[in-house]
Amino acid sequence: FHKGTMLMLAGIVVLHITTVILLLVATIDNAWWITSTVSTDLWGRWELTNLVWHYTNLKNYPEEYLQTVQATSVLACVFSILALFVFVAQLFTLSKGQRFTFTGILQLIAC
Repeated sequence: FHKGTMLMLAGIVVLHITTVILLLVATIDNAWWITSTVSTDLWGRWELTNLVWHYTNLKNYPEEYLQTVQATSVLACVFSILALFVFVAQLFTLSKGQRFTFTGILQLIAC
């Protein structure tokens, strides 16, 4: 491989890993509303009572809406991780000059 090609491949790997990390952080720790006694995120609501945090379901949001957003977030993580593995697999199996079309499609679906 040429030096430029190796730098480009390293950049793409770093981009894939950064995307996976950002999606996982956004899905796991997605706070919508935070005060000193309440924290609401994608998965539920935490309320501080007697110095103890208690989990409750989100009551003010339509259930279909929440499930759609939750599923989209989880699927974005899954497709992004899958795209990383497919990219690495294609890196070693495709002949020189072939395109990473399948990896690109998976990354687009993850968006």
